[in-house]
Amino acid sequence: MPENLADRRVRKTRALLRQGLIGLMREKSVQDITVKELCEACDINRGTFYLHYTDVAQLLHSIEDELLVEFERMLGVLTPETVLNSAAPSPAMRSMLELLAENEDLCRVLLCHSGDLAFVEKVKNIVHQRVFDAWGAQLRTQGCGADYAYAFIVSGCIGMLQYWLEQPQPMSPRNMAAIMENMIAKGVAGL
Repeated sequence: MPENLADRRVRKTRALLRQGLIGLMREKSVQDITVKELCEACDINRGTFYLHYTDVAQLLHSIEDELLVEFERMLGVLTPETVLNSAAPSPAMRSMLELLAENEDLCRVLLCHSGDLAFVEKVKNIVHQRVFDAWGAQLRTQGCGADYAYAFIVSGCIGMLQYWLEQPQPMSPRNMAAIMENMIAKGVAGL
């Protein structure tokens, strides 16, 4: 079989499994989803599933990791200067919100009401590792508890993202980025 055909089949199978898992996660906890019911929902053979993943948890971690890698890449260019000194939403913040909007179905099941708390903690850890050093320096110069300010900013942003994702017709990523940056700037300025 030609290599590009095999690659296309792998991508198609993984996309089917991703959509099937997201659909089932809308109805129930990921711990309650079996390989059998996922394969039935995707109309694929269980043997095909096991060629790619050992269990449903590994599939979920693979999907999460792909999203987190992209999120972390975009987060790397988000600095206090780009947020606090930008008249419009910064390109980095706008790109992050566009990524979430493009993956709305996945983000909704991972971040919202019946979401994956472990995933939320992974997001917080990435934000802490990639941003806290830059923001921490800024916050320490303002004489406030940097840990408290960080907790305020991250929890507030995650709460705003959850609310945004739960809306039947959410505002554009650009408008949401502008609101988030404004809130961050005002919150930091208040410290």
